[in-house]
Amino acid sequence: MKTLPTSKIPDRGIYVSLSQRIRARTGGFTLIEMMIVITIGAIIAMAIYGTLVAQQSFFTRQKSAATQQDALRLAGAILMTSLMEANGSEGDFSFVEAESVGVRSPVGFGVVCVADTASKTVGLIDVHGRVSTNPGDSVLLYTANSWLVRGITAENPSTPVLTCPYPSGPTIQKTLQLDGSVADIPVGSPLRAFHPFTYRLDLDGSKWWLVRDDGSTVEILAGPFKGDGSGLSFAYLDSQGQSTSDAALVARVNLTLVTEAAHSSFAVDTLALSTSIRNQ
Repeated sequence: MKTLPTSKIPDRGIYVSLSQRIRARTGGFTLIEMMIVITIGAIIAMAIYGTLVAQQSFFTRQKSAATQQDALRLAGAILMTSLMEANGSEGDFSFVEAESVGVRSPVGFGVVCVADTASKTVGLIDVHGRVSTNPGDSVLLYTANSWLVRGITAENPSTPVLTCPYPSGPTIQKTLQLDGSVADIPVGSPLRAFHPFTYRLDLDGSKWWLVRDDGSTVEILAGPFKGDGSGLSFAYLDSQGQSTSDAALVARVNLTLVTEAAHSSFAVDTLALSTSIRNQ
């Protein structure tokens, strides 16, 4: 049997067979090689972890910003709708303060199908929302000249029985007896129903939220907002643009909303709005 040739390792002066050299080379990794591999792997893992942390922080900030903007848009829309429909000279504001306001807000809608002058009663179709005799509720009725403010004395009274004054007309959905004249109200006149609310910030858990309170029910509307007094603020101006605290003289309302950030390192968001009230 032939044997493999041998070779000499010059620095040691030792002869080994070629097969022994091959086995020596394929026996595994050295400690240094393993340390290099572990170090490179650790560097790659740290880079990936840093990227993931940065991405998570970015998305958290984006989510916080989107939540704040949604809260501002919702709160602003609710408050503007209520304020622009109010009229101080007609008693729509029950009080005006720096951090809260009492105002009659729109809660329902209908169309007048018939108006009975003798009984001060109107029949409504296309009724939406809440049109009722809850304490403090009122309605606005449109005429050719102006809007009429009326209180509701009775809902669906037994008399008179009203019908729409044209053949095959729609069925009356609701009948209201009012506390004032309904003369000159044409068929098709829109009717708006209002209910008194207080708008303010209220604490729920550890957060401050925009709420509306009618004396019996408190509803959370939007938030959270800052609870240090800056989260919701109002300024009231008269027809001359001067600051006023008299609810009957209010002609314009400025308001500011400031959200609460999800984390102390995140920026807050602010919305400033201004509106003239009805008939101003």
